[in-house]
Amino acid sequence: MDDSRKLVILYGSQTGYAEDTARRIARQAWRRHFTTIVQAMDSADKQLVFTTSHPVLFICSTTGQGAEPDNMRRFWRFLLRKSLPHDALSSMQFAVFGLGDSSYQKFNFPAKRLFRRLQQLGARPLVERGDGDDQHYLGVDGQLDPWLALLWDRLLEDMPLPRPIIPESVVPDSTYRVEVCDDDVETQEYFPEDSTYRVVLTVSERITAADHFQDVRHLRFAIDSSDSENTAAVWGPGDCAVVRPQNLSADVDAFLTATSWGIYADRRLRVTALESGGSMRVATLRWLLTSHFDIMGVPRRSFFEMLSYFALEGSAEQSKLREFSSTAGQDDLLAYCMRP
Repeated sequence: MDDSRKLVILYGSQTGYAEDTARRIARQAWRRHFTTIVQAMDSADKQLVFTTSHPVLFICSTTGQGAEPDNMRRFWRFLLRKSLPHDALSSMQFAVFGLGDSSYQKFNFPAKRLFRRLQQLGARPLVERGDGDDQHYLGVDGQLDPWLALLWDRLLEDMPLPRPIIPESVVPDSTYRVEVCDDDVETQEYFPEDSTYRVVLTVSERITAADHFQDVRHLRFAIDSSDSENTAAVWGPGDCAVVRPQNLSADVDAFLTATSWGIYADRRLRVTALESGGSMRVATLRWLLTSHFDIMGVPRRSFFEMLSYFALEGSAEQSKLREFSSTAGQDDLLAYCMRP
């Protein structure tokens, strides 16, 4: 890959959809012979962002009533500093795509504010801001696909293709390396944020009437102070508690049976993230399926795209999977996968 053909893709994601979209864009960029850096906005090196001569793409979702996602708030507060000169980003070319729902009053407000603030700091937009809308009959993809077509046309004006686009039949580069470890290697259970604590549910009291259709409960949790990881637990009025779920063991067993992966379930695996400095964790497949993978969720469009690479070439299954991952096939995907 030519290092001069680089894209920086930064996302602000609350439920994972913006990250999924960012990685989908990265795969499309790879097929057009770009190298990519894909990171959450709060994880990005600000020095890189403020000095890069490469285009920067921002994929930004909305949470609550028009608020920024958790993993972009520090980045957003930094952009709002009054000490930043008005031409701080004069070397940047950028594009912003927002993911939201037009039934909310503050539709795509984080993306709109970000687009405006980047311009105030001297950055130059490659294309107009894109506004993905869950209310579109194709969902967010209804606006994303035409916006991406405009973006690729614009980028290829400045950086023409050195070779033909890599065809869809070619499997993209992996972002992880997975290896079987020796049995004496200790597993490393991990959580995505530092402010994650182990607690015990002590009270679950229904506060709505027994004959009311909503079951609203008062929950009380006890933090185990003997656990060294919990000693820094601090909160205040207005803070929210987010419960990290696990899949039921019966569902994990059913998944392992369906995939014929049961023989690997309790073997220790070394998982290395290839695009984030080579960070490595050791875990069992059973633990990953229990605590990390959303095996009971409704698959997104990108799931069918990735699955199509591993179906038998030329098979009816591969053809259907590629249809599900195309814009034209979204009605069939909705009927097959999402509608009751």
